[in-house]
Amino acid sequence: MNQQGGKKMNVYKDDNWNQMNIHQHGRRYVVSEISSIEGELTYDFASRQEMQRWAEQRFSPANFSGSEEERTEILAKFKRV
Repeated sequence: MNQQGGKKMNVYKDDNWNQMNIHQHGRRYVVSEISSIEGELTYDFASRQEMQRWAEQRFSPANFSGSEEERTEILAKFKRV
């Protein structure tokens, strides 16, 4: 991982137009979501806990169309950051 730019983790990647990445910059976390429908959205979090709360809401069972296994895997990646 690049030390100057912080750490980067891919949460999911369907293709070049549908993916989500987490960039850690010290205590700050930036989540970038690229969607073929909505374009690129960026979320900036001041703490890991704030990002975790967002991920739990963003990937709640009601908001997620994939399988429970996929949802659990995505949330686990957020916890590993």
